Amino acid sequence: MARLTLVHEGTVIREYELTKERMTVGRKPSNDIPLDDPTVSGQHAVILNLQNVYVEDLGSTNGTLINGKRINKRMLKHGDIVRIGHHEFKFTDDTAAEFEATMVLSAETMAEARQARGKEPAAATAGARPAPAAAKPAAAMVKVVSGPKVGQSIPLNKPYTTLGSPGVQVAVIARRGSSYYLMPMGGIGQQNNPPRLNDKVMGTQSTPLKEGDVIEVAGSKLAFTLNG
Repeated sequence: MARLTLVHEGTVIREYELTKERMTVGRKPSNDIPLDDPTVSGQHAVILNLQNVYVEDLGSTNGTLINGKRINKRMLKHGDIVRIGHHEFKFTDDTAAEFEATMVLSAETMAEARQARGKEPAAATAGARPAPAAAKPAAAMVKVVSGPKVGQSIPLNKPYTTLGSPGVQVAVIARRGSSYYLMPMGGIGQQNNPPRLNDKVMGTQSTPLKEGDVIEVAGSKLAFTLNG
């Protein structure tokens, strides 16, 4: 499934699943994605979901930008940022490698796999097998380790958690099941000032987070933890 995540001034507004072949974006309420923004034309752009997803500008006054560059029509790639007026859309393609489902093996299945490889004797799995425990979403949070709010903890209990300061630097943590991804939203005019992850500047791709990762955004450092 492909989707667009709408962001305004660093805040995630909503998510649009691209289930239709054609979706219009513009200031008029009749659009599939209406934007209350005087810098947006009445019918500004169209999203075409064919074999691939395309954005086409409809002759708007202020233009349509992808990753900071004005376009007429262009195919979207996973992680692209589309700017229309004062709004941004983050394009997500679930078929991309970083969003592939992770298979969680039960202890029973792992034992069988080790046995099949000859690394564990058959006796280790003899007898009654316990029922695998139901998978539960991990309890996660980020802790501010440096910056104005050092010591503060932010629980990641929403589908999207915005970090940083609008107009300065912004990133979003997206929760998908028991996994968490860092999305460098950037904010209007901030494509050249992305956040950092483990002291490395992020690109446009969302990145899965793991225990101990350190996010640097808007002058603060935050440590990601699954243990709460």
